[in-house]
Amino acid sequence: MTRLTTMHRGRRVAAAAVAVAALGAGSAALAATAASAAASQPQAARTADGLIPRCAPGNLAVWVNANSADGTAGTTYYHLDFTNISGHMCHLNGWPGVSAANAAGRQLGAPAVRTGTAPPAYINLPAGGTAHSIFGYVDVQVSPACKPALATHLKVYPPGDSGARDAFFAASVCTDKTKDLVIWRVQPGA
Repeated sequence: MTRLTTMHRGRRVAAAAVAVAALGAGSAALAATAASAAASQPQAARTADGLIPRCAPGNLAVWVNANSADGTAGTTYYHLDFTNISGHMCHLNGWPGVSAANAAGRQLGAPAVRTGTAPPAYINLPAGGTAHSIFGYVDVQVSPACKPALATHLKVYPPGDSGARDAFFAASVCTDKTKDLVIWRVQPGA
């Protein structure tokens, strides 16, 4: 009986080895397929423990980095910085929503126009990490014809979220449909 049990165990081990080898070959084919798909669409943000959650507004400190100001042809560009203030990693992916607002919190004019040709990419932010988006203020658009008003801040909506954070930004902005704000996708680093 012992000899028969040993033979059955040997067959089970051999069958398991064949199954593992087949699984490995299938995994290699799946990995190759996934790698080619990565170029066409973003993959989920992951860690060894599972999915990395999206950065919610409460996870972020958001501000216009005045030290990054760079102007050209009537537009001043700034880094709109996003710092993860939570105690865990989270991710951003895509374009933030940005609108100018007055001291009462009322939106002034049209929201920022999304621009840039680079596709969105998952940006994993560790606790304390910072990413940015380029924000443009097109001051040549601001004229008496666009009914300007003083904005005190920006309402910034993290990509894919309907909740906003406020970022100080005092400037005269249009209150009609004139497009005087532009925004690029979120990028790594400050």
